[in-house]
Amino acid sequence: MPIKQPFNPKPTAAIVLQVVPVFIAILVWLRSCRHPFFWDTIQLASRQAQWYYDQHFKYLLLPDVIDSGHPSGFGMYLALCWRGFGQSLLVSHLTILPLVILILWGLFRLSKIFSHPLGLFLPLLVVIDPVFLGQISLISPDVALLAFFIWGLLGVIEKRAGLLLLCSILLAIISLRGMMAVVVLYFFQLVTVENRNWRKPAHWLRSTLPFIPAGLLALAFLGYHAWAKSWVGFHADSPWRESFKVVGVNGMVKNGFVLAWRIADYGRVFLVLATFWLSYKQFKALKSNPFFPLVVITLLIQIPHFLLFQGVSAHRYLLPFYLALHLFFFQLLIQSQLKTKVKSIILGLIMLGLASGNFWVYPSGIAQGWDSTPAHWPHFAMRKQVINYLDQQGIPLESVGSTFPEIGPLHWRDLNGRRDGFSPLDLAQNEYVYYSGVMNDFSDGDRKLLFEKWTPVLSLKKAGLTTILFKKP
Repeated sequence: MPIKQPFNPKPTAAIVLQVVPVFIAILVWLRSCRHPFFWDTIQLASRQAQWYYDQHFKYLLLPDVIDSGHPSGFGMYLALCWRGFGQSLLVSHLTILPLVILILWGLFRLSKIFSHPLGLFLPLLVVIDPVFLGQISLISPDVALLAFFIWGLLGVIEKRAGLLLLCSILLAIISLRGMMAVVVLYFFQLVTVENRNWRKPAHWLRSTLPFIPAGLLALAFLGYHAWAKSWVGFHADSPWRESFKVVGVNGMVKNGFVLAWRIADYGRVFLVLATFWLSYKQFKALKSNPFFPLVVITLLIQIPHFLLFQGVSAHRYLLPFYLALHLFFFQLLIQSQLKTKVKSIILGLIMLGLASGNFWVYPSGIAQGWDSTPAHWPHFAMRKQVINYLDQQGIPLESVGSTFPEIGPLHWRDLNGRRDGFSPLDLAQNEYVYYSGVMNDFSDGDRKLLFEKWTPVLSLKKAGLTTILFKKP
Protein backbone atom coordinates (compact mmCIF):
# COMPACT_ATOMS: atom_id res chain seq x y z
CA MET A 1 0.00 0.00 0.00
CA PRO A 2 1.18 3.52 -0.71
CA ILE A 3 1.39 4.75 2.88
CA LYS A 4 4.97 5.97 3.17
CA GLN A 5 5.05 8.92 5.50
CA PRO A 6 2.65 11.31 7.21
CA PHE A 7 1.97 14.67 5.63
CA ASN A 8 0.77 17.90 7.16
CA PRO A 9 -1.40 20.01 4.86
CA LYS A 10 -2.42 23.48 5.94
CA PRO A 11 -5.08 23.12 8.65
CA THR A 12 -7.52 25.51 6.98
CA ALA A 13 -7.34 23.69 3.62
CA ALA A 14 -7.73 20.31 5.32
CA ILE A 15 -10.82 21.48 7.20
CA VAL A 16 -12.41 22.92 4.05
CA LEU A 17 -11.78 19.69 2.13
CA GLN A 18 -13.48 17.76 4.92
CA VAL A 19 -16.45 20.11 5.29
CA VAL A 20 -17.31 20.61 1.60
CA PRO A 21 -17.97 16.97 0.63
CA VAL A 22 -19.96 16.43 3.84
CA PHE A 23 -21.99 19.56 3.12
CA ILE A 24 -22.72 18.51 -0.49
CA ALA A 25 -23.72 14.95 0.43
CA ILE A 26 -25.93 15.95 3.35
CA LEU A 27 -27.53 18.79 1.38
CA VAL A 28 -28.41 16.44 -1.51
CA TRP A 29 -29.80 13.92 0.95
CA LEU A 30 -31.86 16.59 2.73
CA ARG A 31 -33.24 17.99 -0.54
CA SER A 32 -34.41 14.52 -1.56
CA CYS A 33 -36.12 13.49 1.67
CA ARG A 34 -39.59 14.12 0.23
CA HIS A 35 -38.91 12.35 -3.04
CA PRO A 36 -40.92 9.19 -3.72
CA PHE A 37 -39.38 5.85 -4.60
CA PHE A 38 -38.04 5.94 -8.14
CA TRP A 39 -36.69 3.63 -10.81
CA ASP A 40 -35.50 0.21 -9.59
CA THR A 41 -35.88 1.20 -5.93
CA ILE A 42 -39.64 0.78 -6.39
CA GLN A 43 -39.06 -2.96 -6.65
CA LEU A 44 -35.73 -3.43 -4.82
CA ALA A 45 -36.69 -1.31 -1.81
CA SER A 46 -40.36 -0.28 -1.56
CA ARG A 47 -42.18 -3.38 -2.80
CA GLN A 48 -39.80 -5.83 -1.14
CA ALA A 49 -39.97 -3.98 2.16
CA GLN A 50 -43.76 -3.81 1.86
CA TRP A 51 -43.89 -7.60 1.54
CA TYR A 52 -41.89 -8.17 4.72
CA TYR A 53 -43.80 -5.39 6.48
CA ASP A 54 -47.21 -6.86 5.58
CA GLN A 55 -46.19 -10.48 6.23
CA HIS A 56 -44.49 -9.68 9.56
CA PHE A 57 -41.23 -11.28 8.33
CA LYS A 58 -42.80 -14.74 8.17
CA TYR A 59 -41.05 -15.65 4.93
CA LEU A 60 -37.45 -15.37 3.74
CA LEU A 61 -38.10 -15.57 0.00
CA LEU A 62 -40.15 -13.02 -1.89
CA PRO A 63 -43.07 -13.78 -4.22
CA ASP A 64 -41.99 -14.26 -7.83
CA VAL A 65 -43.48 -10.98 -9.04
CA ILE A 66 -40.93 -8.97 -7.01
CA ASP A 67 -38.19 -11.60 -6.62
CA SER A 68 -35.23 -10.83 -8.87
CA GLY A 69 -33.08 -13.57 -7.37
CA HIS A 70 -31.19 -11.23 -5.07
CA PRO A 71 -30.94 -11.69 -1.31
CA SER A 72 -33.25 -9.06 0.17
CA GLY A 73 -31.29 -7.80 3.15
CA PHE A 74 -31.94 -4.17 2.27
CA GLY A 75 -35.68 -4.73 1.94
CA MET A 76 -35.70 -6.34 5.38
CA TYR A 77 -33.69 -3.45 6.82
CA LEU A 78 -36.16 -0.94 5.41
CA ALA A 79 -39.17 -2.91 6.67
CA LEU A 80 -37.65 -3.12 10.16
CA CYS A 81 -37.21 0.66 10.18
CA TRP A 82 -40.85 1.08 9.15
CA ARG A 83 -41.86 -1.20 12.01
CA GLY A 84 -39.86 0.82 14.48
CA PHE A 85 -40.45 4.38 13.29
CA GLY A 86 -43.49 4.30 10.99
CA GLN A 87 -43.96 3.87 7.28
CA SER A 88 -43.21 7.15 5.52
CA LEU A 89 -40.92 8.60 2.89
CA LEU A 90 -38.98 10.51 5.55
CA VAL A 91 -38.27 7.36 7.54
CA SER A 92 -37.30 5.60 4.32
CA HIS A 93 -34.79 8.31 3.42
CA LEU A 94 -33.50 8.34 6.99
CA THR A 95 -32.42 4.72 6.50
CA ILE A 96 -29.92 6.00 3.93
CA LEU A 97 -28.33 8.64 6.18
CA PRO A 98 -26.18 6.22 8.28
CA LEU A 99 -24.91 4.68 5.03
CA VAL A 100 -24.01 8.11 3.63
CA ILE A 101 -22.09 8.87 6.83
CA LEU A 102 -20.28 5.52 6.56
CA ILE A 103 -19.31 6.34 2.98
CA LEU A 104 -17.98 9.78 3.89
CA TRP A 105 -16.06 8.42 6.87
CA GLY A 106 -14.59 5.66 4.72
CA LEU A 107 -13.58 8.12 1.99
CA PHE A 108 -11.74 10.28 4.51
CA ARG A 109 -9.93 7.16 5.72
CA LEU A 110 -9.01 6.22 2.15
CA SER A 111 -7.76 9.74 1.44
CA LYS A 112 -5.12 9.32 4.15
CA ILE A 113 -3.57 6.47 2.17
CA PHE A 114 -2.00 8.97 -0.21
CA SER A 115 1.12 10.58 1.21
CA HIS A 116 0.35 13.82 -0.59
CA PRO A 117 -2.01 16.75 0.10
CA LEU A 118 -3.82 16.15 -3.21
CA GLY A 119 -5.19 12.95 -1.71
CA LEU A 120 -7.46 15.10 0.46
CA PHE A 121 -9.52 15.82 -2.66
CA LEU A 122 -10.58 12.16 -2.99
CA PRO A 123 -13.80 12.49 -0.92
CA LEU A 124 -14.85 15.57 -2.88
CA LEU A 125 -14.21 13.91 -6.25
CA VAL A 126 -16.29 10.88 -5.28
CA VAL A 127 -19.08 12.95 -3.75
CA ILE A 128 -19.62 15.14 -6.83
CA ASP A 129 -19.89 12.04 -9.03
CA PRO A 130 -23.43 12.11 -10.53
CA VAL A 131 -24.00 8.39 -9.94
CA PHE A 132 -23.13 8.78 -6.27
CA LEU A 133 -25.39 11.82 -5.82
CA GLY A 134 -28.17 10.21 -7.85
CA GLN A 135 -28.11 7.11 -5.67
CA ILE A 136 -27.95 8.80 -2.26
CA SER A 137 -30.98 10.86 -3.25
CA LEU A 138 -32.89 7.58 -3.64
CA ILE A 139 -33.66 4.84 -1.14
CA SER A 140 -31.23 2.53 -2.86
CA PRO A 141 -29.53 -0.72 -1.80
CA ASP A 142 -26.54 0.34 -3.91
CA VAL A 143 -25.74 3.00 -1.31
CA ALA A 144 -25.32 0.18 1.20
CA LEU A 145 -23.25 -1.78 -1.32
CA LEU A 146 -20.87 1.16 -1.83
CA ALA A 147 -20.57 1.81 1.92
CA PHE A 148 -19.64 -1.78 2.76
CA PHE A 149 -17.36 -2.07 -0.26
CA ILE A 150 -15.39 1.00 0.86
CA TRP A 151 -14.98 -0.39 4.36
CA GLY A 152 -14.11 -3.79 2.91
CA LEU A 153 -11.30 -2.12 0.98
CA LEU A 154 -10.12 -0.53 4.21
CA GLY A 155 -10.18 -3.98 5.78
CA VAL A 156 -7.84 -5.22 3.04
CA ILE A 157 -5.57 -2.17 3.07
CA GLU A 158 -5.34 -1.94 6.85
CA LYS A 159 -5.15 -5.74 7.25
CA ARG A 160 -8.18 -5.86 9.54
CA ALA A 161 -9.58 -9.34 9.04
CA GLY A 162 -12.55 -8.74 11.36
CA LEU A 163 -13.66 -5.66 9.43
CA LEU A 164 -13.26 -7.52 6.15
CA LEU A 165 -15.30 -10.45 7.45
CA LEU A 166 -18.14 -8.18 8.60
CA CYS A 167 -18.27 -6.16 5.38
CA SER A 168 -18.21 -9.33 3.27
CA ILE A 169 -21.22 -10.72 5.13
CA LEU A 170 -23.13 -7.45 4.76
CA LEU A 171 -22.34 -7.29 1.04
CA ALA A 172 -23.46 -10.89 0.55
CA ILE A 173 -26.93 -10.23 1.99
CA ILE A 174 -27.59 -7.10 -0.10
CA SER A 175 -27.63 -8.44 -3.66
CA LEU A 176 -25.95 -10.68 -6.18
CA ARG A 177 -23.74 -7.73 -7.10
CA GLY A 178 -22.85 -7.46 -3.43
CA MET A 179 -21.60 -11.04 -3.71
CA MET A 180 -19.59 -9.99 -6.76
CA ALA A 181 -18.08 -7.18 -4.70
CA VAL A 182 -16.93 -9.78 -2.16
CA VAL A 183 -15.15 -11.62 -4.98
CA VAL A 184 -13.45 -8.34 -5.94
CA LEU A 185 -12.25 -7.83 -2.37
CA TYR A 186 -10.95 -11.40 -2.21
CA PHE A 187 -8.85 -11.15 -5.38
CA PHE A 188 -7.68 -7.66 -4.46
CA GLN A 189 -6.38 -9.00 -1.17
CA LEU A 190 -4.62 -11.85 -2.95
CA VAL A 191 -2.67 -9.66 -5.35
CA THR A 192 -1.78 -6.79 -3.02
CA VAL A 193 0.08 -8.74 -0.37
CA GLU A 194 3.74 -7.80 -0.11
CA ASN A 195 6.64 -10.09 -1.06
CA ARG A 196 4.51 -11.95 -3.60
CA ASN A 197 3.05 -14.21 -0.93
CA TRP A 198 0.05 -14.62 -3.19
CA ARG A 199 2.02 -17.26 -5.10
CA LYS A 200 2.08 -19.53 -2.05
CA PRO A 201 -0.87 -21.92 -1.43
CA ALA A 202 -0.74 -21.18 2.31
CA HIS A 203 -1.39 -17.53 1.60
CA TRP A 204 -4.44 -18.42 -0.48
CA LEU A 205 -5.83 -20.37 2.46
CA ARG A 206 -5.13 -17.59 4.96
CA SER A 207 -6.63 -14.98 2.64
CA THR A 208 -9.77 -17.04 2.26
CA LEU A 209 -10.60 -17.18 5.98
CA PRO A 210 -12.32 -13.74 6.30
CA PHE A 211 -14.52 -14.58 3.31
CA ILE A 212 -15.70 -18.03 4.39
CA PRO A 213 -18.80 -16.86 6.35
CA ALA A 214 -19.92 -14.65 3.45
CA GLY A 215 -19.27 -17.42 0.95
CA LEU A 216 -21.23 -19.96 2.97
CA LEU A 217 -24.07 -17.50 3.44
CA ALA A 218 -24.19 -16.76 -0.29
CA LEU A 219 -24.12 -20.44 -1.23
CA ALA A 220 -26.81 -21.24 1.33
CA PHE A 221 -29.12 -18.52 -0.02
CA LEU A 222 -28.57 -19.40 -3.68
CA GLY A 223 -28.96 -23.11 -2.98
CA TYR A 224 -32.12 -22.64 -0.95
CA HIS A 225 -33.57 -20.26 -3.53
CA ALA A 226 -32.85 -22.69 -6.37
CA TRP A 227 -34.31 -25.59 -4.36
CA ALA A 228 -37.45 -23.70 -3.33
CA LYS A 229 -38.18 -21.99 -6.64
CA SER A 230 -36.26 -23.97 -9.28
CA TRP A 231 -34.78 -20.80 -10.78
CA VAL A 232 -31.98 -18.29 -10.17
CA GLY A 233 -31.96 -14.68 -11.32
CA PHE A 234 -35.16 -14.71 -13.37
CA HIS A 235 -37.99 -17.00 -14.46
CA ALA A 236 -40.28 -17.38 -17.47
CA ASP A 237 -42.89 -14.91 -16.14
CA SER A 238 -40.37 -12.47 -14.66
CA PRO A 239 -41.04 -8.78 -15.45
CA TRP A 240 -37.32 -8.33 -16.20
CA ARG A 241 -36.77 -11.55 -18.16
CA GLU A 242 -36.08 -9.58 -21.36
CA SER A 243 -33.05 -7.97 -19.71
CA PHE A 244 -31.45 -11.39 -19.25
CA LYS A 245 -31.70 -12.54 -22.85
CA VAL A 246 -28.27 -13.70 -24.01
CA VAL A 247 -27.12 -11.68 -27.02
CA GLY A 248 -25.08 -12.78 -30.02
CA VAL A 249 -21.78 -11.42 -31.29
CA ASN A 250 -23.33 -8.22 -32.67
CA GLY A 251 -25.14 -7.71 -29.38
CA MET A 252 -21.91 -8.17 -27.44
CA VAL A 253 -20.20 -5.55 -29.60
CA LYS A 254 -23.08 -3.15 -28.98
CA ASN A 255 -22.97 -3.88 -25.25
CA GLY A 256 -19.24 -3.19 -25.29
CA PHE A 257 -19.94 0.31 -26.59
CA VAL A 258 -22.67 0.74 -23.98
CA LEU A 259 -20.21 -0.26 -21.24
CA ALA A 260 -17.67 2.27 -22.54
CA TRP A 261 -20.41 4.90 -22.56
CA ARG A 262 -21.42 4.06 -18.99
CA ILE A 263 -17.80 4.43 -17.89
CA ALA A 264 -17.36 7.80 -19.61
CA ASP A 265 -20.89 9.14 -19.08
CA TYR A 266 -22.00 12.10 -16.96
CA GLY A 267 -18.74 14.01 -17.08
CA ARG A 268 -16.54 11.04 -16.20
CA VAL A 269 -15.04 11.21 -19.69
CA PHE A 270 -12.62 13.87 -18.41
CA LEU A 271 -11.43 11.55 -15.63
CA VAL A 272 -11.09 8.63 -18.06
CA LEU A 273 -9.05 10.64 -20.58
CA ALA A 274 -6.74 11.99 -17.87
CA THR A 275 -6.28 8.49 -16.46
CA PHE A 276 -5.36 7.09 -19.89
CA TRP A 277 -2.90 9.94 -20.45
CA LEU A 278 -1.24 9.54 -17.06
CA SER A 279 -1.13 5.75 -17.51
CA TYR A 280 0.62 6.20 -20.87
CA LYS A 281 3.19 8.55 -19.33
CA GLN A 282 3.81 6.11 -16.44
CA PHE A 283 3.29 2.83 -18.27
CA LYS A 284 6.33 1.14 -16.74
CA ALA A 285 5.26 2.20 -13.26
CA LEU A 286 1.72 0.77 -13.45
CA LYS A 287 2.86 -2.37 -11.61
CA SER A 288 3.72 -0.27 -8.60
CA ASN A 289 0.34 1.43 -8.51
CA PRO A 290 -1.55 -0.50 -5.80
CA PHE A 291 -4.92 0.39 -7.30
CA PHE A 292 -4.19 -0.83 -10.81
CA PRO A 293 -5.14 -4.42 -9.84
CA LEU A 294 -8.34 -3.12 -8.23
CA VAL A 295 -9.39 -1.36 -11.46
CA VAL A 296 -8.66 -4.48 -13.51
CA ILE A 297 -10.44 -6.85 -11.10
CA THR A 298 -13.58 -4.72 -10.73
CA LEU A 299 -13.84 -4.31 -14.50
CA LEU A 300 -13.26 -7.99 -15.25
CA ILE A 301 -15.92 -9.00 -12.73
CA GLN A 302 -18.42 -6.64 -14.38
CA ILE A 303 -17.66 -7.36 -18.06
CA PRO A 304 -19.40 -10.77 -18.45
CA HIS A 305 -22.92 -9.69 -17.49
CA PHE A 306 -22.55 -6.34 -19.25
CA LEU A 307 -21.57 -8.03 -22.51
CA LEU A 308 -23.67 -11.20 -22.45
CA PHE A 309 -27.11 -9.94 -21.46
CA GLN A 310 -29.47 -7.63 -23.28
CA GLY A 311 -30.37 -5.12 -20.59
CA VAL A 312 -28.04 -5.43 -17.60
CA SER A 313 -26.11 -2.20 -18.03
CA ALA A 314 -27.09 0.35 -15.38
CA HIS A 315 -24.56 2.95 -14.26
CA ARG A 316 -25.02 2.01 -10.60
CA TYR A 317 -23.69 -1.49 -11.31
CA LEU A 318 -20.30 0.16 -11.83
CA LEU A 319 -20.07 1.98 -8.49
CA PRO A 320 -17.20 -0.22 -7.20
CA PHE A 321 -15.38 0.30 -10.49
CA TYR A 322 -15.89 4.08 -10.33
CA LEU A 323 -14.38 4.12 -6.84
CA ALA A 324 -11.43 2.01 -8.02
CA LEU A 325 -10.93 4.38 -10.96
CA HIS A 326 -10.87 7.40 -8.64
CA LEU A 327 -8.27 5.76 -6.40
CA PHE A 328 -6.17 4.69 -9.40
CA PHE A 329 -6.30 8.20 -10.88
CA PHE A 330 -5.20 9.86 -7.66
CA GLN A 331 -2.24 7.54 -7.30
CA LEU A 332 -1.24 8.19 -10.93
CA LEU A 333 -1.54 11.94 -10.47
CA ILE A 334 0.43 11.99 -7.24
CA GLN A 335 3.21 9.74 -8.57
CA SER A 336 3.59 11.69 -11.83
CA GLN A 337 6.54 14.01 -12.40
CA LEU A 338 4.27 16.91 -13.30
CA LYS A 339 4.61 20.18 -11.43
CA THR A 340 2.27 20.70 -8.53
CA LYS A 341 0.54 23.58 -10.33
CA VAL A 342 -0.12 21.38 -13.38
CA LYS A 343 -1.46 18.58 -11.17
CA SER A 344 -3.81 21.04 -9.48
CA ILE A 345 -5.08 22.35 -12.83
CA ILE A 346 -5.72 18.81 -14.11
CA LEU A 347 -7.58 17.89 -10.93
CA GLY A 348 -9.61 21.11 -11.02
CA LEU A 349 -10.69 20.59 -14.65
CA ILE A 350 -11.68 16.98 -13.95
CA MET A 351 -13.75 18.02 -10.95
CA LEU A 352 -15.52 20.70 -12.98
CA GLY A 353 -16.22 18.21 -15.77
CA LEU A 354 -17.51 15.56 -13.40
CA ALA A 355 -19.67 18.06 -11.52
CA SER A 356 -21.19 19.18 -14.83
CA GLY A 357 -22.41 15.60 -15.36
CA ASN A 358 -25.04 16.16 -12.69
CA PHE A 359 -26.88 18.39 -15.17
CA TRP A 360 -26.50 16.37 -18.38
CA VAL A 361 -29.83 15.68 -20.08
CA TYR A 362 -29.78 13.93 -23.45
CA PRO A 363 -32.17 14.76 -26.29
CA SER A 364 -35.52 12.96 -26.47
CA GLY A 365 -35.18 9.42 -27.80
CA ILE A 366 -31.82 8.67 -26.12
CA ALA A 367 -32.28 6.33 -23.16
CA GLN A 368 -30.68 7.77 -20.05
CA GLY A 369 -29.85 6.25 -16.66
CA TRP A 370 -32.14 8.56 -14.74
CA ASP A 371 -31.45 6.95 -11.35
CA SER A 372 -27.78 7.80 -11.83
CA THR A 373 -28.04 11.57 -11.82
CA PRO A 374 -29.85 14.23 -9.80
CA ALA A 375 -31.12 15.52 -13.17
CA HIS A 376 -34.23 13.37 -12.60
CA TRP A 377 -35.35 15.53 -9.66
CA PRO A 378 -37.68 17.87 -11.65
CA HIS A 379 -39.72 14.80 -12.59
CA PHE A 380 -41.20 14.57 -9.10
CA ALA A 381 -42.74 18.05 -9.08
CA MET A 382 -44.21 17.60 -12.56
CA ARG A 383 -45.48 14.13 -11.68
CA LYS A 384 -47.29 15.61 -8.69
CA GLN A 385 -48.90 18.23 -10.94
CA VAL A 386 -50.12 15.54 -13.34
CA ILE A 387 -51.67 13.51 -10.50
CA ASN A 388 -53.30 16.60 -8.99
CA TYR A 389 -54.74 17.56 -12.37
CA LEU A 390 -56.20 14.10 -12.92
CA ASP A 391 -57.70 14.08 -9.42
CA GLN A 392 -59.24 17.55 -9.90
CA GLN A 393 -60.72 16.53 -13.25
CA GLY A 394 -62.09 13.30 -11.82
CA ILE A 395 -60.11 11.21 -14.30
CA PRO A 396 -59.30 7.74 -12.90
CA LEU A 397 -55.59 7.00 -12.94
CA GLU A 398 -56.31 3.54 -14.34
CA SER A 399 -57.53 5.17 -17.57
CA VAL A 400 -54.09 6.73 -18.05
CA GLY A 401 -51.39 4.66 -19.73
CA SER A 402 -47.72 5.07 -18.97
CA THR A 403 -44.45 3.16 -18.80
CA PHE A 404 -41.72 2.35 -16.27
CA PRO A 405 -41.21 3.72 -13.66
CA GLU A 406 -44.78 4.96 -13.16
CA ILE A 407 -46.94 1.86 -13.66
CA GLY A 408 -48.85 0.53 -10.66
CA PRO A 409 -50.27 1.78 -7.35
CA LEU A 410 -49.11 5.17 -6.13
CA HIS A 411 -48.45 3.64 -2.71
CA TRP A 412 -45.43 1.80 -4.09
CA ARG A 413 -43.83 5.18 -4.70
CA ASP A 414 -45.41 7.61 -2.23
CA LEU A 415 -46.33 5.36 0.73
CA ASN A 416 -49.62 7.27 0.85
CA GLY A 417 -52.04 4.35 0.95
CA ARG A 418 -53.39 4.99 -2.55
CA ARG A 419 -53.89 1.72 -4.43
CA ASP A 420 -54.86 3.34 -7.71
CA GLY A 421 -52.20 4.06 -10.28
CA PHE A 422 -51.27 4.34 -13.94
CA SER A 423 -51.89 1.45 -16.31
CA PRO A 424 -49.39 -0.12 -18.73
CA LEU A 425 -49.14 1.73 -22.03
CA ASP A 426 -51.64 0.52 -24.62
CA LEU A 427 -52.43 3.21 -27.18
CA ALA A 428 -55.42 1.23 -28.45
CA GLN A 429 -57.04 1.08 -24.99
CA ASN A 430 -55.76 4.06 -22.99
CA GLU A 431 -57.93 7.19 -22.92
CA TYR A 432 -54.99 9.24 -21.70
CA VAL A 433 -51.22 8.78 -21.72
CA TYR A 434 -48.78 10.16 -19.17
CA TYR A 435 -45.48 10.87 -20.93
CA SER A 436 -42.26 12.02 -19.28
CA GLY A 437 -38.71 12.50 -20.49
CA VAL A 438 -37.50 10.16 -17.73
CA MET A 439 -39.41 7.25 -19.27
CA ASN A 440 -37.10 5.28 -21.57
CA ASP A 441 -39.69 2.71 -22.67
CA PHE A 442 -41.64 4.89 -25.10
CA SER A 443 -40.65 3.68 -28.57
CA ASP A 444 -39.91 6.10 -31.41
CA GLY A 445 -43.22 5.01 -32.96
CA ASP A 446 -45.14 5.69 -29.74
CA ARG A 447 -43.64 9.18 -29.44
CA LYS A 448 -44.34 9.97 -33.07
CA LEU A 449 -47.99 8.91 -32.76
CA LEU A 450 -48.51 10.76 -29.49
CA PHE A 451 -46.94 14.01 -30.62
CA GLU A 452 -48.59 14.00 -34.04
CA LYS A 453 -52.05 12.55 -33.38
CA TRP A 454 -52.93 12.82 -29.69
CA THR A 455 -54.01 16.03 -27.92
CA PRO A 456 -51.83 17.42 -25.09
CA VAL A 457 -54.08 18.53 -22.23
CA LEU A 458 -51.27 19.35 -19.80
CA SER A 459 -47.70 20.25 -20.82
CA LEU A 460 -44.92 20.92 -18.33
CA LYS A 461 -41.23 21.67 -18.77
CA LYS A 462 -38.53 22.07 -16.17
CA ALA A 463 -34.71 21.89 -16.26
CA GLY A 464 -34.57 20.13 -19.62
CA LEU A 465 -37.34 17.63 -18.79
CA THR A 466 -40.71 17.50 -20.51
CA THR A 467 -43.90 16.02 -19.08
CA ILE A 468 -47.10 15.81 -21.11
CA LEU A 469 -50.53 14.36 -20.41
CA PHE A 470 -52.03 13.32 -23.76
CA LYS A 471 -55.69 12.62 -24.54
CA LYS A 472 -56.80 10.21 -27.23
CA PRO A 473 -58.08 12.10 -30.30
